[in-house]
Amino acid sequence: MKQLKTIILSTILSIALLLTATSAMAFDVDNDSIDISLLTCGPGSEVWSEFGHTAVRIHDITTGADVAVNYGMFSSNTPHFIPKFILGLTDYWVDVTPFDEFLAEYTYEGRSVIEQRLSITHSDKAAIIKAIDSNIRPENKVYRYNFFYDNCTTRARDIIVDNLGGKVSYPPAEGATCTYRAMLHRWTKDYPWTQFGEDLLLGIGADRPTTKAQQQFLPDNLRADFDRTVYNGHPLVVSSQMILMAQPHDNGGGFPLTPLDMAMILFVVTIALEIAEHRKKKIFWGIDVFYMLLTGLAGLIITTMIFSEHPTVRVNLLILILNPLPLVALIPAIRKTIAHSRCHWWTVWEILTVAFIIGGFFQHYPSGMIVLAFILLTRPLMHHYFEKKIYINK
Repeated sequence: MKQLKTIILSTILSIALLLTATSAMAFDVDNDSIDISLLTCGPGSEVWSEFGHTAVRIHDITTGADVAVNYGMFSSNTPHFIPKFILGLTDYWVDVTPFDEFLAEYTYEGRSVIEQRLSITHSDKAAIIKAIDSNIRPENKVYRYNFFYDNCTTRARDIIVDNLGGKVSYPPAEGATCTYRAMLHRWTKDYPWTQFGEDLLLGIGADRPTTKAQQQFLPDNLRADFDRTVYNGHPLVVSSQMILMAQPHDNGGGFPLTPLDMAMILFVVTIALEIAEHRKKKIFWGIDVFYMLLTGLAGLIITTMIFSEHPTVRVNLLILILNPLPLVALIPAIRKTIAHSRCHWWTVWEILTVAFIIGGFFQHYPSGMIVLAFILLTRPLMHHYFEKKIYINK
């Protein structure tokens, strides 16, 4: 089924590419029978579509010419697409697709499409079409995609709003609590592991208040704003309709335990083992190997994000406990533990973990990470106890 889907979408894309150079040019800007609409598409099942999509529809009622201008074109077959997507190294492009083919794709995927017809002047429409014609030229059509700042939704908004001749008044921005992270949480509240993964990558920049323009990176936010936007003293949207209903789909259940559940299980198991360590007067160094490998390997990912082009992920306080240092210290620390020798690594681990817990006042951490931090903190405390109370008496 996945292969069939890929073949169908590739065919549609190939046809669209052939039509790119002529589709928008087919419109006569002197014709006053042209409608321009904003299209808001519901979420899909792939990682790049889970928050929906936005496009622009241009429909000439007289001639029947009808296209969707889509700033979300990309190739998922690009090598290492997901890592490039996360690191902000993905190039997207704008394309013009016959509207019936655009709708067929979303029908196939079972996703909704809402159309908002815009109440704008003839000269506004001509300016928008002219700008799109310029956008789809080979030298202009490709752009460096950024999920928060420059995506298919912000591009669709800008091609419309930046070419309106009058005054556009948006509804007020949401309050200081409306951060990038908070907006994503509204969409992932029923998917704890998806939310955990996103929170793992997002840094402190995702917890800053956002402006109205920044809040419109999400397709449904822009749709809601357009419904309440005033243009030259009248509503920007003259009519809004659901032209395609979303079809229910089976998510397959998913993993039954949440990240917090897993963290609590680790906490209980670790405390039980540490009680056994105390009774036997012996460090179970296998516990240290597990947590040093866990945090060190995860730390490779968090450290890589420093080089991302996404500003909201570069400074991530998770790096205090998820970093490659445990991988470097692993063998020397375990050797000294087995030899009952003092090891400064446990002090370093303790300082980093305490700093991470304090950092929770400034950055929202993924669910269960504070619990993990307290688990990690027990390990250097246990080592300090053995160094001062147990080994010294032997």
